[in-house]
Formats: sequence, C-alpha cells, structure tokens
Amino acid sequence: MSDERHVKDHIEIAIDRARDRVSERIDALDQKLRDDLDVKRIAGEHGPQLIAAGAAFGFLLGFGIPKVLLRSAQIGVPLWLAMRVVKKRREAQDSFVQPDVPLM
Repeated sequence: MSDERHVKDHIEIAIDRARDRVSERIDALDQKLRDDLDVKRIAGEHGPQLIAAGAAFGFLLGFGIPKVLLRSAQIGVPLWLAMRVVKKRREAQDSFVQPDVPLM
C-alpha cells in the first residue's frame, strides 16, 4: 500500500506543478493581450492620423464626391459585366473545335 500512496503523492505533486505553470502562462498571456489591445493607448498614439482621416471623410461627404463615385459605379459595373460576357463567349467560340470537313 505504501507504494501506491507514494505514486499517488507524486501524481498529485505533478498535477499541482502543471497547474501552477498553466496559470503563470495564462497570466502572462492575459497581460500581453491587455498591453497589445489597449484601444486608448493606440488611439492616443495615432491621434493625428485619426483626426486627418475623419476630416478627409467629412470633406468627401460634405462636397458630394460620393455622388461622382456612385455615378461611375452605376456606369462602370454594367460595362465591366458586359465585357466579361463578351470575353467568355469569344473564349467559348475559340475553344470549340470544328471537325475537319473537306470543302467540295
């Protein structure tokens, strides 16, 4: 019985050590994620860029540039689709091999 008790004690000690290592790794990972994903710090570091991007977006919305982009998309997308259809039909015709028929 003492051998079984001895083995059981060693297993319990190994389990406790493994739990300690896992909890240390989890704490380290938690701290790394909190440091890397700190939104306030990131916003503070990139403040001028965020302000410039917001101003550019507001400028575009205020002066109606999206209307020009919308109109170009309304015209450009159908043209692009038509070109794709024509190209696929030409490729289909080119890939169709007609048998050699002698001319009379």
